[in-house]
Amino acid sequence: MLELRERDRLESLFLEVLEDQSKRELLLYLLCYIQLVKKEGNFSIGLDQFLGCAYRSFRASRNQWKDVLVELNLLKITDIYGNVYVGKDIYKLQEDNLLFVSLYEQYLEDFYGLSNRVVKYWSIAHKLGYSKLWNPEDAIHLGVYIFNEELYEEYMHYSELQKERFRWESVFFEVLEKVVKGTIIQDCVKCWWEALELARKLPDVYYGVDVEKLRKSLENNWRRCQKGKRVEKVKVEFVKQTKGKGLWRYLKDTINRLYRRLVRKGPWNIILKEERLREHPRLNV
Repeated sequence: MLELRERDRLESLFLEVLEDQSKRELLLYLLCYIQLVKKEGNFSIGLDQFLGCAYRSFRASRNQWKDVLVELNLLKITDIYGNVYVGKDIYKLQEDNLLFVSLYEQYLEDFYGLSNRVVKYWSIAHKLGYSKLWNPEDAIHLGVYIFNEELYEEYMHYSELQKERFRWESVFFEVLEKVVKGTIIQDCVKCWWEALELARKLPDVYYGVDVEKLRKSLENNWRRCQKGKRVEKVKVEFVKQTKGKGLWRYLKDTINRLYRRLVRKGPWNIILKEERLREHPRLNV
């Protein structure tokens, strides 16, 4: 049986960003630190250098950095005397002193694993924009993005939250949960069969997801697992629009989306943007 690890601060931060787009700035500060560590080859980065990276990329007000670091709760400040400042102690600092930023020790052992996770989080955050409502289509699309990035632990926690919000759509989330288990456990014939059986309850196209192709991948892995072969990674795809049906599908999707927003009101909404980054900064991490 797949046992999920307890969520660490980084994963909790990612889920917070999905809930509140304004917190995306927290990820950017962490990305700036990662970029500078790789450039300088040192885990200790000068505060001025660190803030310069963040401000150029996000153009945030300079007086907000203390608030950001306190909420981020992943970076600490050290002065030239070796004094360490974490949490609300950061508010005591004077910026004119010589200060250094570094990551909490527990994350340094797997720094490159952490940096890969942060880059994936940022790439997903780029696809999000927020309005006042929330609908199941957006939740499913976001779940697919998380799953396809192979953020399996994050997907399992995310899925549990969404199944409570959207019980009618819980079958889809459960399908990918079974896939995660089958992928990690490897010899789980039952996982792949259960995923396939659940996927058969869904239409061929479900909120734009190509379920028909997904079922074929599930059946293939179920048969491979029966034969003792290593299963293949599953990637969920969306149905591509054809030129002949483009306008009609656009109108139909628009009507359906408006209808769902009227009848399925919730506390917040995510609109998934195009994958190209139009107005957001790019970081070479």
